[in-house]
Amino acid sequence: MLHKLKLFFIHPLVLLAVIAYLECIPYKSELGKIVVHDPPKVGDNFQIAGDLAVYYYNGIGKYSYGTSECYFSFGNPSWSTAYKDGGIKTVDAQTANAIPLLGNMCDSTTKINFKKRIPSKKFNFSTNVLLENFSNISHVACFFLFTMSLLYYFRNHSKKYWIAFAVSFLAGGALEFVQKYFVEGRSASIDDQLRNTFGAVLALAFYAFIYKLKAKRTETVD
Repeated sequence: MLHKLKLFFIHPLVLLAVIAYLECIPYKSELGKIVVHDPPKVGDNFQIAGDLAVYYYNGIGKYSYGTSECYFSFGNPSWSTAYKDGGIKTVDAQTANAIPLLGNMCDSTTKINFKKRIPSKKFNFSTNVLLENFSNISHVACFFLFTMSLLYYFRNHSKKYWIAFAVSFLAGGALEFVQKYFVEGRSASIDDQLRNTFGAVLALAFYAFIYKLKAKRTETVD
């Protein structure tokens, strides 16, 4: 019974169903949807309507974060966190452009003026947080496991490596297609497909290594 249960959970179709579920979680955010016309408050992170750039307001002017890595390095919450919970405020272009740009938050000269981290605002734990912070790892890990499962189930086939790679690559591409056209807030990404492929290649290399190691041990015993 336990053996059958194990075979069920490691079956490629079961793993693919789990991966498809994870890949198709909608990404919902109010960022950019609610635009206000009053200026940001001191300590606010804000965004100009229609622009992806995010700024910090210190009461005198604005500092650009520049990159997402810079933004999160100050302990800021998820992009999807509502403004009332410490997230990003979206203001109209006229209001935002009236605030002078003083520099970049992560420039070495600016860092001197911000020796203390900006107090971490309320951390909104949600699926969006997982999507933002663990996407890179999950793509590689999921397709590593999926490809290992394919190799196991096609272990007696002479072209098991080609089959496993082709199925993994096509499955990854199909899921990216579904994300782009059918899932709210998600989009297709070449980088994600490359991560899927990298996970598959890692599995192929690992399986080949284990197979050769097992073969050598068998020869030694004989």
